[in-house]
Amino acid sequence: LQNQDEYERLKDLLDLKDEYSNYPTIAARIIAKDSGNWFSTFTIDKGSKDGIEVNMNVLAGSGLVGIVTDVGPTWAKVRSIIDDSSNISAMAISTSDTCIVSGDMALMGTGQIAFSQMENNDNVVAVGDQIVTSYISDKYLQGILIGSVSEVNVDSNNLTRSGYITPAVDFKNIQEVLVITTTKAELTGENKTE
Repeated sequence: LQNQDEYERLKDLLDLKDEYSNYPTIAARIIAKDSGNWFSTFTIDKGSKDGIEVNMNVLAGSGLVGIVTDVGPTWAKVRSIIDDSSNISAMAISTSDTCIVSGDMALMGTGQIAFSQMENNDNVVAVGDQIVTSYISDKYLQGILIGSVSEVNVDSNNLTRSGYITPAVDFKNIQEVLVITTTKAELTGENKTE
C-alpha cells in the first residue's frame, strides 16, 4: 500500500511538472520541519550542489508551497506561504484583480489563508475563483496556483475587499516538493551576470 501512496505522490509531482513544464524543476524530499502540525518552514534534501538558490519557488500538490530562504551544499530551507512572515502579491485569475496573500498560522487551523487589499470594483470575485501569483510579485513567478477563494468581503472603507483562500496544497501532509530552478530575478533579467 505504501508503494501505491508513493506512486500517487510521484504521479502528482509529474503532473505538476507538466503543468509548469516551461520552467526547469527539480524534485526534493522534506527531511526536517519546525515543530507543530503545519509545514510552515522546513528543510529539503537538495541544495547548492543541485543548483538550488535562495528565492527559488517551491511547489507541491497542485500549487505553490513557498520560497527557498537559505541554502547549504546538500539542503535548503523553505518558508511556506502559510508562515506568519509570508506575504505574496497575488491575483484573481477571473478578473486579474491583485491582492496580497498573507500567511497566518492561527488561521491555518481552519485550513485557510487570508487575502486583502483587493480593489472593491465592479469585477465579481466569487467563492471558488482561483488565486495565483501575480506578475508584479518580486520573488514569485507569475501564474502559480495559490488556492481558491472561500470567502470574500468588502472592507469597512468600501475601497477594498478581503477574505479567505483554501490553499491548493495540503500543508499538513507534504513529503516531496518541486523546486523551480530559476528565480524571478533571473527570468526578468535583473542582476543578470553573463
